[in-house]
Amino acid sequence: MKIVSRPKDNHPASKQAKIDLRLQVLAAVQPANVLDCFCGTGEMYRGAWHRAARYVGCDERPWDRSHPPRFVADNRRLMRAIDLQCYNVFDFDSYGSPWDQFEILAARRRWAPGEQGAVVFTDGSSLKLRWGSMPASLARFLGVPSSGGVPSSGGESDFRMIALTNWALSSGVKISRMWQARGVGQARVVYGAVIFAGAPAR
Repeated sequence: MKIVSRPKDNHPASKQAKIDLRLQVLAAVQPANVLDCFCGTGEMYRGAWHRAARYVGCDERPWDRSHPPRFVADNRRLMRAIDLQCYNVFDFDSYGSPWDQFEILAARRRWAPGEQGAVVFTDGSSLKLRWGSMPASLARFLGVPSSGGVPSSGGESDFRMIALTNWALSSGVKISRMWQARGVGQARVVYGAVIFAGAPAR
């Protein structure tokens, strides 16, 4: 999919790609109980998430009655405060890095063996990586010092795959499917989704 990356809510060139990813998730995970951590004005709710069994959004912008229900909060504080067991689909459509949210999810959500779940994400870490820095939470998933710059071996897509693999291990899940769509602008934003299930008990 050819997607133009812009620093604004759901640029028209990316909107359909994002909706398509979410519809694929809904087809794979039923019933879907969605926590949308960057819900904005509800574009993804209207495009896909209204079909979910349960939905709640989160955004720091004030709630408007024309928008779907939301928590008005920093989503990282919210994820540390509420019971994440109520949700099995998480939407991390961030402007920058989604790895803080991945890290909190790994620490606070347990998955029963075979229990299905999904994370949809937007990763805008590419520009930071090209300038030789890395989000601290991404560095922790990669097992490298956050103050040490970007490792010389491996490319951006390799870092993402390693981070997702380590996230799955720390979460006690096994990834079964993954989709990604890359933006073509300077920021080279990646839109992705992972489907997984709780790993068998050892």
